[in-house]
Amino acid sequence: MIAPSVTSWEQVAAHKKREIESAIPSRYYVDKTLLDSHNAVDLPRKSGLMTARELLITESRAVDLVKFLAKRTYTAVEVTTAFCKRAAIAHQATNCLAVVLFEDALKQAEELDRYMALHGKPKGPLHGLPISVKEHIYLEGTPATSGLISWRDEISPVDALIVKIFREAGAVFHVKTTNPQCLMALETHSNLYGRTTNPYNKNLTSGGSSGGESALIAMRGSVLGIGTDIGGSIRTPSAFCGGYGLKPSIARLPHSGLSGLHSGMENIIGCVGPMANCIEDVQLFCQVALDYKPWEVEPSLMPMPWRRRRAEAVPKKLTIGVMWNDGVVTPHPPVTRALNQAVAKLRAAGHRVVDWDPKYHASLVKWINQAYFLDGAREYREALKEDNDPPVPILRWLMDTEGTQRCEVEDTWKLNVEHDRLRTLYAEQWRNSDIDVLLCPANPSVASAHDESRYWGYTSAFNALDLPGTVFPVSTVQDTDVWEGTEPVLSEKDVEYRAFYSNDGPSKYREAPVALQLIGKRLQEESLLAMTEVISNLVRADVHVPSGVVGDTVQIQLGAAGKVTHLLEKKDGVNVRVQEVMA
Repeated sequence: MIAPSVTSWEQVAAHKKREIESAIPSRYYVDKTLLDSHNAVDLPRKSGLMTARELLITESRAVDLVKFLAKRTYTAVEVTTAFCKRAAIAHQATNCLAVVLFEDALKQAEELDRYMALHGKPKGPLHGLPISVKEHIYLEGTPATSGLISWRDEISPVDALIVKIFREAGAVFHVKTTNPQCLMALETHSNLYGRTTNPYNKNLTSGGSSGGESALIAMRGSVLGIGTDIGGSIRTPSAFCGGYGLKPSIARLPHSGLSGLHSGMENIIGCVGPMANCIEDVQLFCQVALDYKPWEVEPSLMPMPWRRRRAEAVPKKLTIGVMWNDGVVTPHPPVTRALNQAVAKLRAAGHRVVDWDPKYHASLVKWINQAYFLDGAREYREALKEDNDPPVPILRWLMDTEGTQRCEVEDTWKLNVEHDRLRTLYAEQWRNSDIDVLLCPANPSVASAHDESRYWGYTSAFNALDLPGTVFPVSTVQDTDVWEGTEPVLSEKDVEYRAFYSNDGPSKYREAPVALQLIGKRLQEESLLAMTEVISNLVRADVHVPSGVVGDTVQIQLGAAGKVTHLLEKKDGVNVRVQEVMA
């Protein structure tokens, strides 16, 4: 029996759950019968809680919203209200929120509206735009626990630099989102916050470690999110939930102001990056972040201003390397099918496509797995033991398989030598292949079933190489996505992942998005995003669009200002643009 003076982790978790739920207004709660569906993406429409105007606001791009806010088409308060309401709905469906800041966000929005009324102009380029923040990123006065029971009282002392930049640019912060226990997992699950599910299929994970962000953005409870990535933590959840994400090169975007284990460890360094529903919003994030000249505040950053490269400037004929598998794990049938279809479309459009030999990938994955756990996961074990915080299944598996061997100082020197050797060989291969960009899976699976995210080599290899990477949605799982039976077995891990998909794969992964990954040259994020825009527009197919949105024309009465007509266009079946026409 627990002594009266001792608080169990179950009690802490129950208190945290009540804290989150009590911060959501009762009027934002949906009929519980609507939560039974395995697919929650259309819940905001089905709930009946949101007006047509609020749906229009939350289904717009960030680049369009900041224009409408600057022109006073919308007020900051009504935009913030719409996203708070939609974020609340998203949380009920997926358990994606760690901190609810609706009251504070509305106060921020009111101040921005007063600023606009007084000065007749926006405060900055993100004036009135609600932005969500991954839980372990510092947002002054809010928890930053990294999903640990023992850190439940850790409060952000200041804003992280990226938060400070966006706050000064006029952004509103309405929520913080869930991340896994100890952060180091491609599944967002902790004793403190529980499990976050995938909006497209609740039996699947939203990914990790930025899994709360990916679920929220897929549900349109946020238009732009701040995530982090040290092995795939932006790209994998974005891929699992049908979004866009960018892992920049180290030292390109502001990275200071995070809680987490591994503090001070520089053998492998993580990155802060954007998560969104379109590539234009990813570009907006980078533009605003680097216009601030953050290297003057965070000296480890490269003094490289953002020089946006537009899609029109991309060569008409690219040379694209294609990595069909990484030599360790064979992609599941939906991923291989999407990659085949993408290659066919690229060739038909006149691009040159060449096969990429993954000869160094197994070594890169082995190296980075050692680099993650130089202490044999001792810091993890101590943090969990400190407050009797038992490891959740995915973390238990990780510590028992990868975090078992402690390195001495001299061992780390050898690892550094191996790291440099592999990076040099990879750079030589890239140069000899003369490719502009590398196209490959983001993960061997679409969104994994719970506790089955046990391989991250398709993303972590590029953290080891410090190459920027994007992910983008191209399709959804089809009933015809079955094994052909001719693929050679690559490894023991390959056997495990094949078993995950098995013969009932299409039903197990029903309605899950299928995404691909593009890898660019180091510190050339502008070119990578431009090529991502070109390639994703060309190859994407069955991307989900909420019903009743594409093609809609909505007129909004603005009193003396007349009317504004919002036309939601579609391109290849995807909602891509909102136009404004003043009447």
